[in-house]
Amino acid sequence: MRGGQRIRVAFLTRYDRSRASSRVRVYDYLLHLQRMGFECRILPFPRRLTTITKVRYLLNALWLARWADVVVLQKLVLREAFLSVIKKTNPRIVFDFDDALWAVPDALQQNPFAQIRHQVQTQRLQHIFTHACCVIAGSNYLANYAKKFASRVEVIPSSVDLESYPLKENWSENPVVLGWIGSPENLVDFNPILPALRELIRRTDKLYIKVVSTCPPKWNGIPFLFEQWKLGQDITYLHSFDIGLMPLNDTERSRGRCAFKAIQYMAVGLPVVASPIGAASEVIMHGETGFLATSIEEWVEYLSLLVKNKPLRTKMGKAGRARVERLFSIQANAPKLASLLREVALL
Repeated sequence: MRGGQRIRVAFLTRYDRSRASSRVRVYDYLLHLQRMGFECRILPFPRRLTTITKVRYLLNALWLARWADVVVLQKLVLREAFLSVIKKTNPRIVFDFDDALWAVPDALQQNPFAQIRHQVQTQRLQHIFTHACCVIAGSNYLANYAKKFASRVEVIPSSVDLESYPLKENWSENPVVLGWIGSPENLVDFNPILPALRELIRRTDKLYIKVVSTCPPKWNGIPFLFEQWKLGQDITYLHSFDIGLMPLNDTERSRGRCAFKAIQYMAVGLPVVASPIGAASEVIMHGETGFLATSIEEWVEYLSLLVKNKPLRTKMGKAGRARVERLFSIQANAPKLASLLREVALL
């Protein structure tokens, strides 16, 4: 760090801002870090890899590493040789991640090539853990894994910018909207609870299910409303829901999920019904901000209760918003990130 100058941080991100992981973990923090005296630059990993894009990326990454006081690798599992070159240029490296990167995604469990690819990725991931000055994990589960290899691990949960998440004001009476927003590869999480949704629809016509994604689900016997996801429209989608859904399969990948969906729901004042897997149990207070359902019967019970009881939906939503303000907002967590980056810059 140069005396008297702003701390320079180079973020080498896995994606650009169109993908939630990099947007939530890096892009949404930029304005807040700048206000606290940081100068930040971002280099997303190329969407398409060719010889030209590889060389251009390597040169840009090395230039940024020389420029920066701290280099943050956001979910970017680099080859050992590439990491070595970056570290020789700037040894003050922080690795940030919000997924169980050592585990094959649920949608690819039967893909043998994915299995091989993740074996290699796991080796590289562990190598990065051992060489980073600090690892930032999005949940305690992820942190516990990283602690097997890293010298220092901190937890900063995925967070929302409260300025961008106004509370929902208008609530549906009939029908009540059960909503889900997410990537199409995560629609497999609905498989265990599809019988519960069918039963709810059989019992009442006072609800409908809304899915916001880039591809619609393929569900038999379950009517739903689909809306195409577009960048920058999350609040509009969330405000169209009355209850937030977050089912999860009990897999290693899901245990490493950071429950950002639940955080989004709670931020706008929605009650949440979720599977008690991964960070969901850290984010949702059962019976206060929503419910954690462990069986088909409980999914039906909790959703039926919320559909029938608007005051309970409102009460849980307010409690959820307050919890997000305290623990899962950028306003609460940006100072923690800034403090950590300052410490690493002084090494």
